[in-house]
Amino acid sequence: MKLVVAVVLTVFFCVLVFGTPLFQHPYYARLFRPGPPACPECSRPFYPHHDWQEPAPSLEVPPEPTFVNQEVLTMEDVHLLVKSTNGFFARDWDLALGWNNMRYIIETALLQGRLLNRTLILPSFVYARGCQYEHQVCGDYAPMVNKGDAVGSDEWRELPIEQQMAWTIPIEIMLNITHLRETHPVITTTDYLLLHGYDPSEENTSGYWKRTEYHTRANVITGTIPSFYAIENPWYDPEGTIRVDTIPEGMQARADNYSRVVDGSIDTKLRQLLPEGKSILEWDTVQSALNSTDEAELEYAVVAGGWEVLHTYDSVAGLDYNKAVTSPITQVAPLSTLHPFDEFKKQTEDVILMAGGIHYGRKPGSMLFTTREAQDEFARIVLHDLKRIDPLLDLAEKLVERMYELTEGRQWMAVHMRRGDFVRYGWVMESTPEAHMSRVKSHFDEGRAILSSLNVTESLRTYDIPDLSGPIDDTIKHRPSLADDWFFVATDERDPKVLEYFRGEGAVFMDDIMTIADRRAFGKVSDLSWALMISDIRALVEQVILSRAAFFYGHAMSSVPGGVVNLRAMRGADPRTSVID
Repeated sequence: MKLVVAVVLTVFFCVLVFGTPLFQHPYYARLFRPGPPACPECSRPFYPHHDWQEPAPSLEVPPEPTFVNQEVLTMEDVHLLVKSTNGFFARDWDLALGWNNMRYIIETALLQGRLLNRTLILPSFVYARGCQYEHQVCGDYAPMVNKGDAVGSDEWRELPIEQQMAWTIPIEIMLNITHLRETHPVITTTDYLLLHGYDPSEENTSGYWKRTEYHTRANVITGTIPSFYAIENPWYDPEGTIRVDTIPEGMQARADNYSRVVDGSIDTKLRQLLPEGKSILEWDTVQSALNSTDEAELEYAVVAGGWEVLHTYDSVAGLDYNKAVTSPITQVAPLSTLHPFDEFKKQTEDVILMAGGIHYGRKPGSMLFTTREAQDEFARIVLHDLKRIDPLLDLAEKLVERMYELTEGRQWMAVHMRRGDFVRYGWVMESTPEAHMSRVKSHFDEGRAILSSLNVTESLRTYDIPDLSGPIDDTIKHRPSLADDWFFVATDERDPKVLEYFRGEGAVFMDDIMTIADRRAFGKVSDLSWALMISDIRALVEQVILSRAAFFYGHAMSSVPGGVVNLRAMRGADPRTSVID
């Protein structure tokens, strides 16, 4: 009891003298902050994360905290925004998914909203799945829910109760909605509910659109109850059909005269090559079938056979989980199988809903493109329109510089080691931490060889994305990485012993290079210092750091590397400096 009283009095004294608790004061925080874990097996001491000089306490009055996105729409704003389009476009948002899955679903929804000329309704919040501290601590700053109860799933019921928890995070923290509104008409579900006289608390916790409940009250400005139309999930691309963005005029003319212009011999030859249950052929298959590599000649022959050239993105290791938009490819399909998404533009209802999920097993955008120009427009949505909020980007820049400090200015490597639930599902790259780390280091050895060749014999390349003028990656200018250099790791592994082992092998985590001053500076400008407790928000910073490494390695079954590769492409990184398997 005496000890408790002494601690309370000490904290009170420090608040009185320093204006802040003892454990938060810049000097004493060093003493109370946990140091690196003991690691007798380490070949070298762990780099202490508090060796960076903490600045002296500032005497300046900090600016008044402001929310990161200051654009708050009034009901009149929302009304005018929707009035400038054909109405609302809603989705059944699957909030059981992690942020990176949500990110590429939003990318697709932005594309679909643009094709229909409608105002996209985003979810007002998403659920974060990880807390850096005890789950109750994060619950003091972000509303905590049982995720299974919130989304109506039993997937996590057998886990310890703390692992069933999730935290409600406003969508404006996960993406820069002010920037997004510069190019897309978007509102949140809260905006829609308020416009129609509902309380924001009535938003469905699962993210799915309430087909009846959301359509019983009148618009507070127009006085009309919103009409409703659903694009049912089975209609999207039933067997034997391919969903594309639109049918251009020339393609439509060919469809109108299909029976009179088709070269039957080419059509037969190509159909014989279709895999069972599929309606698409890869371009290299067409080259072999028609015995030509001349692009113009092949396209002419394909069209003559009643087929069309389509545009999409390559898979990674044969999988479409990453959804990166950095490797455009060409495919072909029979014209008769194509169904444009903009066929729903003729619907005049106030709200159009795309029902259910359409991301699984489909390419980025969940559709194919009938022109390369349209494909590039979608890439711009992904690469330029969906951005992080500025405080997260600013913090990432600081931590990137710390990595260069650690490696004395040399190139450094980075890896996303997805473990966590992947261990539970059996999807992890290697079953043991030791085997996983060995796999990472083997790829790093390959990476050093690649970087060395780029420095000496190979000319730089870039990803095939729009609006990139040429190689601009500055990491290649740094001195080569050494085999025993520190490397950055982003992981959802939480076992302290495993993390200690990774550190002993040279891993550096975000906490190791982030100072108390960094956390305070983040909080001052954004009023979001609490957000760094949430693993899913920290992951947004980690992805930027991963994108700035000289060499990156990731897992093909995770959606995280897709976002990293997109960021790497935007800064002009050479495609050979990323490996995903």
